[in-house]
Amino acid sequence: MYLGAHMSIAESVALAPERGEAVGCEAIQIFSRSPRMLRNTKPLAAEETAAFKENLAAHHIARVMIHANYLINLASPKASMLKLSRAAFVEELDRAQLLGVRDVIFHPGAHMGKGEAFGLRRIAESLDWSFDHASAPDVFAVLENTAGAGSVLGSTFEQIADVAEASSHWERLGVCVDTCHTFAAGYDFRTLEGYAELMRTLDSSVGLFRIRAFHLNDSKGDLGSHQDRHENIGKGRIGLEGFRPLVNDARFRELPGCLEFPGEDAGYRRNLKTLRSLIEGYVPPRKARRSRN
Repeated sequence: MYLGAHMSIAESVALAPERGEAVGCEAIQIFSRSPRMLRNTKPLAAEETAAFKENLAAHHIARVMIHANYLINLASPKASMLKLSRAAFVEELDRAQLLGVRDVIFHPGAHMGKGEAFGLRRIAESLDWSFDHASAPDVFAVLENTAGAGSVLGSTFEQIADVAEASSHWERLGVCVDTCHTFAAGYDFRTLEGYAELMRTLDSSVGLFRIRAFHLNDSKGDLGSHQDRHENIGKGRIGLEGFRPLVNDARFRELPGCLEFPGEDAGYRRNLKTLRSLIEGYVPPRKARRSRN
């Protein structure tokens, strides 16, 4: 697995690869725009996108993923919010295409009281609309599983599978497995047996082939708490042994696994060092592996 972390795009998105290398990343996750505004996004300049691509190679970043705006709700029952969300998601796909990033990770959405069936159907419809209106033929929409608080959808992998099956563009959909969300949703993978059962569940629902990324976060909340509260690796309820099988799983060798906590350089360095200590026969991969997106 290519290990990394979520990097700031302050001042310029082109600076993210250098920041990633500085903390020991092989992969990075970024926002391509403000994560908390749906309107008035400044277009990416050609010089900025070119510099970003050059810096990926210069700073040995092998994989990149974009996290979409937090406010997007592709399941919204409100017409005005749905219109804004779809337009913002199209922009996320288009910006990824310009940056040469193949994966846009997003939270599936919340049904806001309209029910699971309504919400899942609307997400699929929104994804179809977005793909049809975007200029992003090389980009995957990657559904992130959730902790499942309130009316938020995507806490079970069966729900995510339902979205993929209902979409006319199922071949453009991927999955990002967040370890904290998975645990908070009630999947216990802290033992080898539990990890094997989680993999069977993933394979029988969304399919392992659809997994395109991991978010590597420990959990402050208990198993099944539905609390989306991240913690340092090994310091939460999942614990170190919960991550060992995943970072050693050869099926995911070419996928990115990014930290989202604690969001500061020293913490990222510490957590990356902790994760690498779990890898059997770990050898620094940068010189041996070619950069790819």
